[in-house]
Amino acid sequence: MSDYYYFDVKLKLRYPEAVLFTPINFRGCVLSALESFFGDLGGKTSMDIVKFSTKHHRIIFRVPEEFFERTLTALSLIGHYQEVPCHFQVIDTSKTALDFDKDNAEEISGSC
Repeated sequence: MSDYYYFDVKLKLRYPEAVLFTPINFRGCVLSALESFFGDLGGKTSMDIVKFSTKHHRIIFRVPEEFFERTLTALSLIGHYQEVPCHFQVIDTSKTALDFDKDNAEEISGSC
């Protein structure tokens, strides 16, 4: 079993009302950035969505430990989400599961 790193990330958008913030769209954005910045990873990168808050544009996800540095770098380089200027604020990273206020979150089961 591989070890994971957890990320707590907030998406900061110039025009928040102009995007559809969903787990699948977020996952696609990050995986696309990883491929764009680091080349074809051969489908080896997995990303599991753990918690998701549409209202607060926050997400907790995990990646295998071997992709921690690449994921952190990719998040800092992404400048657009659905063609809207943005940046990803990494609130926390950890080797143990992270959580945020359950009143502000919609729990996602399984991986996307």
